[in-house]
Amino acid sequence: MRKISSIAPDWWDYTTIDEGIVRDAAALTPQQMLKLSRPGFQVVFYDTLEEFYLAEALEYIEAWKASTPDNPAGICGPIGPTEQLPLVARIVNAIGLKLHSAHFWGMDEWVIDGREASPTHPLSFEKADRELCFGRIDRKLVMPDSNLHFPKSDTRA
Repeated sequence: MRKISSIAPDWWDYTTIDEGIVRDAAALTPQQMLKLSRPGFQVVFYDTLEEFYLAEALEYIEAWKASTPDNPAGICGPIGPTEQLPLVARIVNAIGLKLHSAHFWGMDEWVIDGREASPTHPLSFEKADRELCFGRIDRKLVMPDSNLHFPKSDTRA
């Protein structure tokens, strides 16, 4: 039987992880962590936070560079951290990367009174993505709004 979440009892989250698993993970050495790499899953260490944020930004760029009208591609972006988002916009603008066939899927959004937070809400993740990244990309390069996908409380929408 799983541990009951202290955040949302009807759901699972980080508070439901078995304490033995947490203990075992915390005991791993950096060398042991590197050995967890396998096809499709690579463990990487960065020397600085800046290097990490740049690597995150380049993941967006690499995914979007692969996108074509016949074979659109995109990335599912989390909120947290957000430091990579302005870097993404700067790189897109600097290299003139046209995002017309690229897509972005937001991974997270707050739910308030059973609905997703409005993009005007100060804590909205969509607002953060738009202000920190997409609103900074040159209008000639930015993807169409129809290619920006953000979580909705009504998943049929």
